[in-house]
Order: sequence, then C-alpha cells, then structure tokens
Amino acid sequence: MIARFLLWLAGIEDAGRVTALRDWHWRFALPGGWWALALIVLLAVFVAGLSAIRRSGLPLRLRILLTALRLLAFGLLILMLARTEVGVTFELAENPSIAVITDRSGSMGLRDGPDGLTRLEAARRMVDALGGRLNAQAYIARYDLDWRLSDDMRDTATGSTRLMEGLAELLDREHDLQAVILLSDGNDSTGDQGSGVAALYTDRGLPIYPVVFGRSEAARIPRLRLTGGADYVRLGDELRIEAQFEAPDFVGQLVRARLFLGESNEPIVPPIRDLTVGEQPLRLGFTIKPETPGRKVYRLVVDGVRDADSEELLVLEHVVDVIPDGIRVLLVDIPRPALKMLGHWLQRDPVLETASLVLLPKEGWYAQGRMRHENRGTGLPDREADLYEYDVIILGDIPRGYFREGDPAETRMQWLAEFVKRRGGGLITLGGQQVYGAGNYDHSALAGLIPFAIPTLRDPHVKGNLLAIPSPLGLQHPVMRLEADAEANRNAWLDMPQLEGANRVGDIKPGAVLLAAHHTDDGAMPLVAAQNVGKGRVLSLAVDTTWRWQMLRPIGSDADGIPEGTDYYRRFWANAVRYVAPDPRLTPDRPQIARPPAQMDVGRTAVLTTRLVDRAWQPHRQADLTVRVTAPSGREIRMHPTDRRSRPGVYDYPVTFDEAGVWSVTAVVNEPEALDAIARAEAAIAAAKAEADAGALAEAEKRLATARARMAREKITVGGDRA
Repeated sequence: MIARFLLWLAGIEDAGRVTALRDWHWRFALPGGWWALALIVLLAVFVAGLSAIRRSGLPLRLRILLTALRLLAFGLLILMLARTEVGVTFELAENPSIAVITDRSGSMGLRDGPDGLTRLEAARRMVDALGGRLNAQAYIARYDLDWRLSDDMRDTATGSTRLMEGLAELLDREHDLQAVILLSDGNDSTGDQGSGVAALYTDRGLPIYPVVFGRSEAARIPRLRLTGGADYVRLGDELRIEAQFEAPDFVGQLVRARLFLGESNEPIVPPIRDLTVGEQPLRLGFTIKPETPGRKVYRLVVDGVRDADSEELLVLEHVVDVIPDGIRVLLVDIPRPALKMLGHWLQRDPVLETASLVLLPKEGWYAQGRMRHENRGTGLPDREADLYEYDVIILGDIPRGYFREGDPAETRMQWLAEFVKRRGGGLITLGGQQVYGAGNYDHSALAGLIPFAIPTLRDPHVKGNLLAIPSPLGLQHPVMRLEADAEANRNAWLDMPQLEGANRVGDIKPGAVLLAAHHTDDGAMPLVAAQNVGKGRVLSLAVDTTWRWQMLRPIGSDADGIPEGTDYYRRFWANAVRYVAPDPRLTPDRPQIARPPAQMDVGRTAVLTTRLVDRAWQPHRQADLTVRVTAPSGREIRMHPTDRRSRPGVYDYPVTFDEAGVWSVTAVVNEPEALDAIARAEAAIAAAKAEADAGALAEAEKRLATARARMAREKITVGGDRA
C-alpha cells in the first residue's frame, strides 16, 4: 500500500509497470551546516525532556505520548529545513510508440491486391488488423502520405509519392517513436534517394519497416496518351485529335476507341472498332468539325481491355477553344495568274475573310473584298494601327519602288516588320519578277524577315520546270501536311505537278526551317521556308506558280474508275495561312492565360503566366491585374502579380495545387471597373428582355462582350500520380 502511495506521488498510476528498483539515495541541503542540526537536536531533546518530568502532573502515558509528538514535530522541522530529497530510480515497462504511414498516391489505386482489392484497400485492412492486435500494447499514430503527410485518412488514391519528404516531416511531428511502419508500393516519384533522411533516422536509432503492396511483376496497365490536338480551332475548321494506345500485356485483344463531347455518352463520330492490340502502339485519330463556338472538352475512351490492373489511363480529355472569328487576310499583288487563282480560293475558304489590293499597271490600286482600313488608293494602310486590323499579309510581286516612292524611310515596310515582330501577325511572301534579289530587296527591313538570304545576282531567276521536294523536316511541318498519314503525305508531294521558274535565293538563315527545295547537280535550291520572327511567323516562297498544282492536278471520271485528284493546292494554302495566323485568343487589353498541362499532379507548384498587350500591341506594363485562383473546395486565393523589365507585359505567378479536382483561374484587368461594367451590362440585358426591346438587347449584349473582354478564365484539372 505504501509502495503504491509512493508511486502515485511519483506520477505512476499503474504499479504493474514497475519492473525493478534500480537505485535510491538521500540528499540534504540544511542551512548553516551540521552545527545548526546539532543545535536543533539539543533543543528538541530539551523540549521533549520537559514533557517527561514528573512534576508536570501529567499521567505517565500522556507524558510519553507528548514527548514522542514533540520529537516527531522537531524531526519534521529538521526535514523541512534540510530540504530533504529522496531519489529513487524505477525501471518501467513503457508501451512503444509506432507510426504507421500509408502511401495514398495514385498508383495505390491499382486493383491487384488480394481478393480483388486495390493496393490502398489492402493497406487499410492491414492497418486495421495491426490496430486490433497492438492497441493495448503500443501507441499507434496513423498517417497518410501522397505529396504530403496528413492524418485525414481519405479513401481516394491520388497525388504523387514523396516518401522522403513525408518521412522527414514525421520526425518533426513525432518526437518519441520507437519504430515506423511504411505501407507503400514504390519509390519516391521525385527521385529523392533519401540520403539526408536516412542520416536523421540513423541518429535517432529509429528503424523503418517497409511493407510493399502490389505484385512483384510489372503491373498490367494499358496507357492512352495524346499525341496531337490543337489548343484552339476556328469555327468552320476541322480539328484533328490523335492519340497513341499502348498495351503490350494485352496482345491479341480487340478494343474500340470512341470520342465524346463533354459528359455526353453518345459518341460524336463513328467509333473505331475491332482494333487488335499488338506489341507496337496503336495510333488513333479522329477528325471533327465543331459546330458552335466556345470551350469544348473532348473525351477519348478506349474500352474492351480485359484484366487490366487500372482503367484510369484508358480515358483522356482534351480541351479546345472554338474561336468564332475568322482569319483576316490582306492579299497585295499585281495582276497575274498567281493572284487570280490564289485570290479565288482564299475567298472560297469559309474561315478566311479575304481582301485584296491589286497594283494596276499604270497607277492606282484596285480593291476587292472587305477592307479593314480606309482605301485611299495608296495600297497598304496609311496608318500603322490600321495594318494591325489584319491577321495575315500576303505580299506578292510588289516592287521595292512602291515602298520608296515619296518615302525614303520606307515607312510602310517598317510597319510590315513591326506587324510581324510586335503584333505577332503572319506574313507570306511570294516569288516574282520584282521581288527578292530581282527587286533589290537586300538590306531592307523586309530582308530581315525572310527565312533565306537575298543575294544580289546578275541572273536572279531560274527558268524551266521545277519539282518541289519536301525536306525531312518539311514532311512533318503543318504547312506541308497534305495528308494525315506520313507515307501518304510523302507520296502526295512526289506526285505534285512541276512548277515553272523560281527566284534564286541564298542559304537558309539560322533558326529558319527549309520546307521544300528543288534538287540539282549543284545542290538543293530553296523553294519554301519558314521562320519565327519576334512574336510572328513568316513563310516565304521563291516561286509564284503554285497555281499549277491546281490546274495540272489529275482529273478522272467515275466512268473510267479514276477518281478526281485531290485539291492539294487549296489544302496547301489553307495550311499556310493558318500556320502564320496569330493566336486569336490574344487581343488588346484582354488577359491571356497560358494554358498549363491538362492533367496536373496534386501537390505540384506550377508557375502560370498571363500576357497583356495594349491597343498598339505593345506589352502592357504595370497593369492593374487581379488573379483569382479557386480550389475545388471553394477556397479562393487572390494575387496581384507584376511584370518584370526583362519580360514586359508577362505576368508570372506560382500556384500550388494542393487539392484534387478542377481549379479555376480568373485574370481581370482593372477588376472593380470590369466587374461593375459586367454587372451593369447584365442588368441592361435583363431589362431589355423584360421590355422585349431588340435594339436595347443587342446594344447591352455588345457592352457585355466588351466588358468581359477584360477577363480571362482557365480551368485546370488536378489529378494525381497516375500509376
């Protein structure tokens, strides 16, 4: 009983935990030393002796009791004055503290565990079993780990595997551990080998016991990945979505591929059926033509794979912006067959808004189509801002004298250079009798844009028939893509009719790409080349007789079984104009958010970029830009990024995607004004609808579109470590 009382005083409620008494000792700290103790003892004896004297008149028993009490009181006084301490060393049987960490990354969702369980479900079952067995014998701290250490114990497997960071964080959270049990299926996805963490655990003498889930052989996981697909397409154009399906563990199985729009369960194009899985990847391709503008989410699904450990990678999504605006083209040339044929087909292209200016033989200009600048009979616009109303300029056989006439500084040519470099416009130059070296264009502002050198030669023209042979890089270039299949594209170019004559040009400039050349005994003579210049693109042709591809193409009839030849001339020029056309999503005073990867891992920090230009297409510096990032849970983060002098008009801001789901990123210029304008425009629309005033409704909708032009939104899907 006394022992239990003493243990209780020591803070040990369970006496059964004491296994041994190792040591004990007394310690005194009496003020004044031993002489003070002797004095107190003498005083105690004297006082106690007074109680023992017979003359006190007290009975003998009472005198003895009183003497003992006085001696005891003085003894207690001595103990208190001496600050007496008793030191006892016990040996306790303490329950160990164990941390159990469960890997909850995306690969733990593979269903290859016992009884058809996922790896995460099997790990959860094991943790429950450990808790049931060790609950009375150990203290168990349970944690989950994907990209970070947490104790929320969710049942979803998502995120990347950052084992070493999680183990280091565990040491900061738990300071009294005897062991760590790690339930995982693989290595650290960041590549951290744990050299730093191992030293920390070694110093503490803390062991780690790993338990590995999953089969010892490689997981049977088919994979579907996107290999081709534009981020945007103009309304009226076709969109090509290409993917590659790899399933070497399922050779011989028959699968099918389907393409859906959004959450619809009805395929938007006929499925590709009866695809036989082989050792080599299957190439899938769908061609669609969006019918309405806006943002579209296309979902490509491959199904029919049996006994796969995961079906997550059999679905991919591709986000595409369908732009309602066409490409505004200005064709500038002299009267000749190339102009007639090219202008005819450009005007028939439903995506192009083509206007043409023809330099008349004597004087003046003849305009056709919808001009986006005031035509004063002087050809190209008289103001630089008017030139920016176009997306693509096609410059034909215009002599350099036109730019020099009355203007030694060749201002219009300088504007063309700025149109490409600063505005990001597209420029296509054609061969002719008065251009390149034949027109003394060397050492001009235009010569700096051309992808090949412009030498001064005595004979600047090559006569006779020429065959345009694509270069190896040219066969893969968007301009030269006449057929989707690589072999069919190569054969199409070999069968193209010959051209007639060309300009002699020099070597391809560094950074430019040779797309096609005419091969002679003296080497390859460039015919088609492309180059990025500033924010724009330039495509230059040393020939002006591409119309022969149209006029001399093979034509047959159904009667003799020969189909009509494909119109590769029209396809080539459609490719050319679309390639050099600028991104329509970047407009003055409207933020453009550079789209990050469609699928992002949980826990990743990505630097997003917003670009701004003003009405003159100059970088918009120090703009009042507000960025709102909204997490799937509704949590909102507001930022006010600034641009740097080294990157004017480009606003970077880091975002850590710490939740799985769809994130929303909104960028607004002059936020209070923009939001107020949107609210007023929406109120005006509601009032116009209530009064059924068509004119007011149209005006209000126009104001709403203008106000929303100062705002950009982007959706980002955050998933996890996809095995």
